[in-house]
Amino acid sequence: MDAVEFTESFNTARACMGAGRLPEALSILNRLVDAAPEHVEVRNALAVLALSANDLRTARQHVQAALNSAPQDPLTLNQLANIQEAEGDGAAALASYRRLLTAQPALFAARLSCARLLEQGGDLNAAVLHYARAIDDAQRQGRWISESSTPPAMRAAVVHALSMVREHKRSLCDQILSGIVARHGQADMDRVIGFALIQLGEAVYDAPDKRQHPTRFPVPGLAQSPYIDKTRIRGVDQLEAQAAQIRAELLAVMSDPTGREPVFGDPALAQAFLANQTGPSRWDGYYFYRHGQRNENNAAACPVTAAAIDQLPLSRVTGHGPEVLFSILGPGTHLLPHYGVTNARLVGHLPLIVPANCALNVAGIEHAWKEGEVVVFDDTYSHEAWNRSDQIRVVMIFDLWHPDLSEVEIQALRELQEVLGGFSTRSSSLEF
Repeated sequence: MDAVEFTESFNTARACMGAGRLPEALSILNRLVDAAPEHVEVRNALAVLALSANDLRTARQHVQAALNSAPQDPLTLNQLANIQEAEGDGAAALASYRRLLTAQPALFAARLSCARLLEQGGDLNAAVLHYARAIDDAQRQGRWISESSTPPAMRAAVVHALSMVREHKRSLCDQILSGIVARHGQADMDRVIGFALIQLGEAVYDAPDKRQHPTRFPVPGLAQSPYIDKTRIRGVDQLEAQAAQIRAELLAVMSDPTGREPVFGDPALAQAFLANQTGPSRWDGYYFYRHGQRNENNAAACPVTAAAIDQLPLSRVTGHGPEVLFSILGPGTHLLPHYGVTNARLVGHLPLIVPANCALNVAGIEHAWKEGEVVVFDDTYSHEAWNRSDQIRVVMIFDLWHPDLSEVEIQALRELQEVLGGFSTRSSSLEF
């Protein structure tokens, strides 16, 4: 049997399996395995047929033969886990899924099965993390978003996974909200409750201004505008009064690259969001806070700047924010349009070094930076920035709470974002 005939026969066998003509498929596959006993796909197809007939011994023989040829083949490891589960050995099946998902972490269907076994074994905390990761990975590929994007045989399992994750998040939110209400009462909690309902999938954020698109943490009921009156932000006037001193500290540290780092640590993100028609794209940050973590060395090198920053209503959320930095945009670099994660946070810029032909654009409204004059905007509108000069452009960026929010709302939103964000981080960083 030549290669062309072999491939045609294998495709015929798969078509027979899909059509339910299993004896015909088995006959073809038996001929093929005699011709090519080490063929992994043929062995796996035979294992599927044996498993469907509850012939676990034969299924295991075929899977073992496939593993001998390709020890890390994902389909074979998945088949092995299915057989082990059918044999009643859940621990062995979990070990096979661990082996599979360590090598291929994005296999969301296998992770769904792994989560189910963890749940059946009583490890609900691990199960819900794996359910969440499976859902996220699938939905990033356009799967499990609707009935039509979910295979019929998997719909019940996917619905169960969604329910498990939703109920876990509900429990997290309830713990936070009950504590806040116990301490401060129910008044002025409508926006926070609306935020929680959106996170649980029980409400949809309907922005009155359709140009606004928070990508992760929308908060209903906040005033919307691409640009915000800077006089509404406590501490901005003092910041502007210290602009010359802050600029002097910037110039003092600019001669030494120590303390600077790319804003996009992932080259793929830099390629996706930066462009340059005249040379290499470059966007670096001299961070005072990154993902909410204070850079003590940079703060010590710029004491006036560090003190001024800490007088602002920074949006402090553990593990997430604020981001505060000297933002150094290289010559010719264009930061392409994108949206921010939450309208509870605003972004401030204090321009420090601004050559000609540099601008910020929010929702199609262009703003020319002026050195020493703060601008505040809502980054959940499409926004971009460019430096069309042959010099660097530097602004100090700082994340702020929306001025409409009360202290109680800020506390509640901070705690909710920390606990929900922490859950997402644990799920996305699973080791297998």
